[in-house]
Amino acid sequence: MKNQTVTIKKMGINGEGIAYIDSKIVFIKGALTGEEVLCAIDRNERNYMVGHVVKILKKSSARSHEKNHAKAQYGYSLFHMNYLDQLPYKKGLIKDAISKYTKFNVDALNVKPVLEAKTRENYRQYAGFPIIYRHGQLAFGELEGVESFLSVDDLYRLQDHGINRLLKKVQDILNKHKCKDYYPRVKKGLRYVMVRKFDDAYQLVFVTGKDGIAKEVTQEIAALDEVASIYYTINTSSHSSFNEKGFKRIYGNNRMTYHYDDRDFLFSVKTPMVINPEMEEAYYDVVKSLIPEEAEVLSVYPRYGLLEMSLPNTVRALEGDMNCVDDARLNADRLKETNKKFKLGDVDEEITHFCKKHHYDVALLQLFNDEMSEEIAKSIILSKIPEVIITAKNMSTLGEAIAALQARYTIAYVSGVDMDPNTPLVTGIVKMVRL
Repeated sequence: MKNQTVTIKKMGINGEGIAYIDSKIVFIKGALTGEEVLCAIDRNERNYMVGHVVKILKKSSARSHEKNHAKAQYGYSLFHMNYLDQLPYKKGLIKDAISKYTKFNVDALNVKPVLEAKTRENYRQYAGFPIIYRHGQLAFGELEGVESFLSVDDLYRLQDHGINRLLKKVQDILNKHKCKDYYPRVKKGLRYVMVRKFDDAYQLVFVTGKDGIAKEVTQEIAALDEVASIYYTINTSSHSSFNEKGFKRIYGNNRMTYHYDDRDFLFSVKTPMVINPEMEEAYYDVVKSLIPEEAEVLSVYPRYGLLEMSLPNTVRALEGDMNCVDDARLNADRLKETNKKFKLGDVDEEITHFCKKHHYDVALLQLFNDEMSEEIAKSIILSKIPEVIITAKNMSTLGEAIAALQARYTIAYVSGVDMDPNTPLVTGIVKMVRL
């Protein structure tokens, strides 16, 4: 198909521009609402097409004029859009989810503006990269397609500056010692490196073949002032998650310390961490403002429990991730949070018992990695919990959760927090009250 001139009607949930050719929808990466572009069609499926911008014929006022070179956009699919123009777009994603999945008239709702991020680049406190042999040495980065390689230098805008500096030092050390990348046939070599930042301390994790990582290499890495701990895990499977295997500590702390709310919380190497502290803590503030001080709270999927432990309320929490629960219990015990209880179990099986045995004033559902099941919705409805707060980054998950409760609850509050600036993701927050 020849290049086509189209007008972008709106933007989709993944940040792509949406246009139409002969009544067929076309998703165009890098195009903004209102723009006229010359586009090339990369895929022509039965019900839709996918293309890319060849030339912008009429620019949107929302287009960033300083960030349109390709490498600046790696990892940030909205980097071509002025930041403050991203916020109404993200608010629109929340409104669209409510409109699409529920019976509520979204135009009658007072949907609050999305809370903007102050730090919009280099905000991620985590980075993980495959270890690849390239141009005669090891390199950290990602293959994009057959020929394109994205190095740490290409992706430097994503993660914290200190992580970038540390990765370069580690890469130099590995090459100095002539370390090898992973070779599947013999199941030896280095596969992956992860860095997690906690305040000003860094934790390194290597995923290796059956030969592990040499002691002289880790000793030199451990001598770096910023490194607080080093772990490795042997994983030669092409299918299993890295977290499924055990982690062995080579050096340093067995748990890392995260400072929040004037207190220190401990995180194990297997526990998910706070990726964007500034905006996660802003998210906590919004949620806490929606919970009355005397309310008894049922928290479903609390993850590591930082939000719950910052509440003055009595909280009973139900989580399916063993590592999260172990750390949450440890921190609750250390900090004398005697009115916080974290239960490990199958949420769908346990939620019925939780709701039958106890009365709650507020249910808090943080659906970051999970969905609202029929069992959860049924238990909340039957137990007549007066208020429900739902949070999610996936807008279909948010919309479907609201829809599951709409027969007995109405929407009292809607807002969003921009925990992922320069991407199409937004954290939606909805409070529902019982009719």
